[in-house]
Amino acid sequence: MTFFNNSMSGSFVRVGIVLIFFIAFCLVYSCNRSDDKMADSGDYNVTRDHVFVGSQTCQTCHASEWEAWKGSHHDYAMAEAEDEYVRGDFNNVIFRDDDDSYRFYREREEYLVDITDNSGETVTHRISYTFGWEPLQQYLIHIGQGKYQALLIAWDTEREEWFTLQPDEQVADDDWMHWSGGAFNWNTMCADCHSTNLRQNYIAEADSFHTTWSEINVSCEACHGPGDDHVNFMESEEGSSASAERIRQDLNLTRIASQITEINTCAPCHSLRQGLTGEYIHGDEYLDHFDLLLPHPENYFADGQIREEVFVYGSFLQSKMFAEGVKCTDCHDPHSLQLKASINDNRLCMQCHEPEFNTPDHHFHEVNTEASQCVNCHMTGRYYMEVDYRRDHSFRIPRPDQSAEFGTPNACNDCHTDRSHEWAADAIEEWYGEERPENHTDVFVRSYAGYENSDDQLVELISDTDQNEIIRATAVWYLTRFGSGEWTDVLRLALESDSPMVRNSAAKAVADMPGDQRRRLLAPLLDDPVRAVRIASMQGLQEFNPGDFLMGNRDSFRDAHEEYLSYLHLNQYFPQGQMNLGQYYESRGEISRAIEAYQRTLQRDPYFYPARMNLSYLYNNQGQNDLAEQMLREVIDQDPDFGQAYYSLALLLAEMNRLDESVDQFEQAAELMPENSRVYYNLAISLQTLNRPEDAEIAYNRAIELEPENGDYRYGIITLYMQQEEYYKALEHVQVLNRLYPNNPQVQQLIQLIEGET
Repeated sequence: MTFFNNSMSGSFVRVGIVLIFFIAFCLVYSCNRSDDKMADSGDYNVTRDHVFVGSQTCQTCHASEWEAWKGSHHDYAMAEAEDEYVRGDFNNVIFRDDDDSYRFYREREEYLVDITDNSGETVTHRISYTFGWEPLQQYLIHIGQGKYQALLIAWDTEREEWFTLQPDEQVADDDWMHWSGGAFNWNTMCADCHSTNLRQNYIAEADSFHTTWSEINVSCEACHGPGDDHVNFMESEEGSSASAERIRQDLNLTRIASQITEINTCAPCHSLRQGLTGEYIHGDEYLDHFDLLLPHPENYFADGQIREEVFVYGSFLQSKMFAEGVKCTDCHDPHSLQLKASINDNRLCMQCHEPEFNTPDHHFHEVNTEASQCVNCHMTGRYYMEVDYRRDHSFRIPRPDQSAEFGTPNACNDCHTDRSHEWAADAIEEWYGEERPENHTDVFVRSYAGYENSDDQLVELISDTDQNEIIRATAVWYLTRFGSGEWTDVLRLALESDSPMVRNSAAKAVADMPGDQRRRLLAPLLDDPVRAVRIASMQGLQEFNPGDFLMGNRDSFRDAHEEYLSYLHLNQYFPQGQMNLGQYYESRGEISRAIEAYQRTLQRDPYFYPARMNLSYLYNNQGQNDLAEQMLREVIDQDPDFGQAYYSLALLLAEMNRLDESVDQFEQAAELMPENSRVYYNLAISLQTLNRPEDAEIAYNRAIELEPENGDYRYGIITLYMQQEEYYKALEHVQVLNRLYPNNPQVQQLIQLIEGET
């Protein structure tokens, strides 16, 4: 009897997480800079030979648009730390954050901050750039190797005071989430959406940046694309007499674009996504350059409402507004960014909606109050970065009935905090009647809650082309994560969907299937017209080689493989990116390179314990069990509530014949993962080997209770009873085995053996 079974990938359980982690605003390039001033030059040649000409050039012909843009949040997205732009109080002000203190002051023209930590050591930093305008302003400092960090302390422009962005967190100095770590790194986390034509220029070998831009803020060409062709045309003889349509064709002008083209112009910066390429080409398909994070928990609530900061796009794609053809500029002026009408008296919404929706007969509140504003019922929001209130753009109907059953938020109880969800649900029913049209959110919350009847409804959502594509793509994810059946046929159809978002979601789901099945299903998508789908497919096929495919697919595999490698190296600054590289090398048997990648993951973030788990697995396979054990114990020290680490350590100790110690770890794992039947099964084996039959029996029975039709568990307890000569107890379980595996010769022999003893 062994301490593991063939469902495990090694002699103890590893964390096999393929981490395509989203990083908001994440693109990576190559080059180097170490001084305290970012590069800024003239022309910026980009792909397709386009050149950025600068907003001053645009101003000469587009004065009204320029005037609207001046003073906007795009204009002030980033600036050099000068009097005109710095809003914080630098008059020798001291702000204390737990054991650290910050002194903000000036010397001549420079803005400075002294940071004193709990050891009493003080470091002085010069403020290089301002970042943002309101409701908060952040400040960037240079820490060497071309890296710019956003300070943890920011300026609240409404209250006019300093505040910390992490008031309730204690973060270690070496943590990725520390202000000096990667999570606050300007170059990778936010730069490309606060400047125009930004190039990160990251050199992995030196862990350094040479970040450049054509304009420091979000100017004309950030949205319209490089303007050199347009300017040259307008200065030509043909341009002087051309029609307006001909003039505009050189640029992706959102004011004349289709809904999808316009939204995709805004989406690269207003979405939570991961970069797939090093260069976004204006007007290209969004999924050719970015992989959108779908509305999955934990970044969204189960019904699709925003939870974490997801930047609008993923919410808006869920909405009926999007389905009806509404686009960003129907509500927002594209240059000033201001709303086109007031929300206080609902004029903005009444541009399209019938007047009766602006009466108490609809909203049941006193007119001209906050309670009667459309947005407060249909666009609830949350605070991010402590003071920045962002509204949910999924434009949903309040559902306190879902809140009562599933714990999702709703607009009614956001205001009526002293009342229950049930009270709000009763009010909705009284006002609008008992009947509720079936909505996709009902299906998602039921699936997430484990309702057995939700699977068929998810399948219907996936195939319903009247649903928004993000809803159908999300339904694929819910089905494969929480569904109780085998969904190969459903996924096969999803992989053939007209929607690239659905195909992308399905390709990621197929990655969890056995190898041959993955190869058959994903091979046709290696030459999919959309890059995100090709990369997702390649990720599921990364352990294969061209010779593993039919002749017609081999070239597609080679091309997709190169594309996938570019994507992996693009994101290698991040711990998750190094983790992905490690798993790629591991899948291809390049163990030393995998170990190096996992070690680099931990250099970037020592608390990224999936890398320690995988390192432990590799060390064990190489016979370096001391290192394997060290990795697992470090994970437990970092996260004492992570049950999988105890389980892996228990299996490792059992393999090393340290059974008494393994039992302690199994018991810890069982306490933290009480629904994991395999933990109890392996605990029972250890106890049985240690000749503790009573305890082993309890553990076996718990495993069987959790998974009554698992033959391994039944066979285990049968051997225990036979060792104890308790044949009548053994016979009961053998009869179950006979039902599970009728006419199995080994089971029949076991029956005969036991019956001969009774």
